Amino acid sequence: MPMTLSRSVLTVLIPGLIAICPWLLAIVQYTSATLGFDKYTTLANALVFCAAAVVGSICERIGTSLESRWDKERDGELQVSDQWYTYLAHTLDKEPVGFRYLSRLVTSLYFELGMFVAGPSFVAGVTVLASLRFPEWSVILGIVGLALVVCAGFFFHGQARDTHLLLCRTRVELNRRLAR
Repeated sequence: MPMTLSRSVLTVLIPGLIAICPWLLAIVQYTSATLGFDKYTTLANALVFCAAAVVGSICERIGTSLESRWDKERDGELQVSDQWYTYLAHTLDKEPVGFRYLSRLVTSLYFELGMFVAGPSFVAGVTVLASLRFPEWSVILGIVGLALVVCAGFFFHGQARDTHLLLCRTRVELNRRLAR
């Protein structure tokens, strides 16, 4: 699979699907809505795919704004903008291994940023599903679910922030070594 396609699947579609799946299941299980799956399976699948793409794109956009903020915060210490443009301007006969490593880090960063939004949405949806299934436990499930929503957000935020820092530091060091 081409890199841009696999990166799009990993950073847009997967977070989008994760964000919407429990909500779609709740709609289908607890309402009379079938989303067309009973008569129009192909169109219903297309609807789910499109919904995942739209929600995943929203997740990515929110994540990109976080990345931009971190770039500004770290620009003084790590010259993020200058290092980025220096990296982009390299013309080499043979691509260093470090370029592939940075590409992998970027993919990880965008996945983690997407999951920063999708993870809490998923946990909230699962909490709603569990509360609908076990209404006698809904208060406890709501409290636990809310705590897990916050934990999921903090987890993916921390993961993405650490990956961003590693990406910036690695790019500085790679540029420094290539300048020799």
